[in-house]
Amino acid sequence: MLGLFVQRHAEAVQLLHDVEVLYVTADTALHPGKVIIDESVHEGIHETRIYFGKHDSEPANAFGYVKYYIKGLHLITRKRGKIDLAHVHVLTRAAIPALWLKYTSGIPYIITEHWSRYLPDNVAKGSYSGQLRKWFTRFAVNSASAITTVTQNLADAMIRLGLKNKYFVVPNVADTELFYPAKEKAGHSVNKLIHVSCFDEPAKNIKGIINVISKLAVERNDFTLEIIGDGVDFTDVKQHAENTGLVDTRIFFTGLLTGEALASRMRNADALVMFSNYENLPCTIVESICSGVPVISSDVGGIREHVKSDNGILVNAGDEAGLESAIRSFLTVPLRFNSAKIHGYGEEHFSMKKIAGLFESIYSQHK
Repeated sequence: MLGLFVQRHAEAVQLLHDVEVLYVTADTALHPGKVIIDESVHEGIHETRIYFGKHDSEPANAFGYVKYYIKGLHLITRKRGKIDLAHVHVLTRAAIPALWLKYTSGIPYIITEHWSRYLPDNVAKGSYSGQLRKWFTRFAVNSASAITTVTQNLADAMIRLGLKNKYFVVPNVADTELFYPAKEKAGHSVNKLIHVSCFDEPAKNIKGIINVISKLAVERNDFTLEIIGDGVDFTDVKQHAENTGLVDTRIFFTGLLTGEALASRMRNADALVMFSNYENLPCTIVESICSGVPVISSDVGGIREHVKSDNGILVNAGDEAGLESAIRSFLTVPLRFNSAKIHGYGEEHFSMKKIAGLFESIYSQHK
């Protein structure tokens, strides 16, 4: 779930180029010195994952990242041939192989950043701190040929932190052959609200949605909420919902769904509800728009760059009364959103073809 947005970008680029994915991580489940190399193919993309045993010593782990990123590059070039351009997703350690290629072989790289670490509220909480991290991040950004971000809001935040370069906005992507409007809703008699996320409660504030739903359930019975996903806070969030007495009657948990299983739930929903405390541009909002489903969301990050009055409703982050009012308004006096028009916006801005074209334009300028 946490790497889904990167995977989708890679799949879009694969429409026009041969893509190799290299992923390296220190794994607490492995003893120091133990290494697992996993090579596979997903949607035509060759993936090389290297897991090495995590040390108690951070310098030892840092050395491990350098060592195994370089090892991964050697594996890829030996089996697949010359690398023409490197594309870094999510700083900072992922810049290591790109910097190595640039300064040893003259191969350029670009960076795509998705992370909300650079947004002001998170910076104030210490998400972007430490002189070494800041120096290395500036060095990686300055050495890149270009930077792309999923929202203009994130680009502006990075620039304010002194991370200067040429910035381009390339949003998250959805497969519009999978996420498309239903010809007709699949026979549910009440309004079906859904929430989809990775159950990171400090960011997603699912409990806030549940609080609002429990209040609305006292006064009306014309809706259900389906919560889709899994993650570190799943048990805590589900217990919070259990305390309302509404689970399996008004609130339903499906667990993690992907592919057609997720897309069919999405297209048959009446509205997506998000109430995040901070975000950039969640894939789930992109998928909802491509499915022709309106979005009720908190106004955070770059969401307002794409959620407008003709495809959704925005409320202030943390404002449960505001969210309650928005959902009540949606249920009581349907805004009659045009599903085909919402989908058309998604096709124009988030389709695989559109995102592939945006990256191709950047690649051609900077390779």
